[in-house]
Amino acid sequence: MPGPARKKKKRSALFAPIAFLAVVLALVFGLGVFFRVNNIEVEGNSFYTVEEIIEASGIEQGDNLFFINRFAVIPRIYSRLPYVESAAIHRSLPNRLVIEVRESSAIACVSAEDGVWVIDRSCKLLSRAEESGLVGLIQVEGLRPIAPEIGEIVAPGEAETPKVTYLSAILRQISELDMRGDVTWIDVSNVSNPSFDYLGRFTVKLGTIDNIEYKFQCLLSAVAALEPGDRGTLDLSIDRQAHLTYD
Repeated sequence: MPGPARKKKKRSALFAPIAFLAVVLALVFGLGVFFRVNNIEVEGNSFYTVEEIIEASGIEQGDNLFFINRFAVIPRIYSRLPYVESAAIHRSLPNRLVIEVRESSAIACVSAEDGVWVIDRSCKLLSRAEESGLVGLIQVEGLRPIAPEIGEIVAPGEAETPKVTYLSAILRQISELDMRGDVTWIDVSNVSNPSFDYLGRFTVKLGTIDNIEYKFQCLLSAVAALEPGDRGTLDLSIDRQAHLTYD
């Protein structure tokens, strides 16, 4: 016959999983009852209102903080609010939730069959543009979107995709170096050697996409060393230096 010690061990072995399950159920029940969203805040917005961002997120007061699916909420915000470049959800116990956004800004425009479209530095299509809305935007040449849709990246066809990649790299440099007011057009017709105007005095040739950050720094250094009246073509595609051909 099994002894008392063996019976005790058997009871303990049966009791352990039941106790663990009970603890898990208690925790789930506690999470379901407590930690309800009572305060929703939005940070980083300027183009959209707080109400627009909260509505787009689909989050409501009373939702459980721990059951909110970030992987569903953030794509929902992107799809409904094209000017949102990035979004993040932050929980603050016991009942506060923060939606942090970074908004895109219109930097350039491209022409399509159905009109002119505004894009951000990632080449995301933000909206159709009226003639009056083109002021201050960089005109992109050599790139034509096919079937453009708001919120989507410019899609010119598979063969032209490298142009989008290079254009985005150029626009990011222009944005980060605060050059937006100094460039009026970019031509990506030749993806191996795009060009753009700078300060109304120079046509800049970039060569390939390699070392794009260095090339922009080289451009700024070269122009700073020139005379105010100098004009011409600055070629950055040769031996990592800026070569000026005067007009």
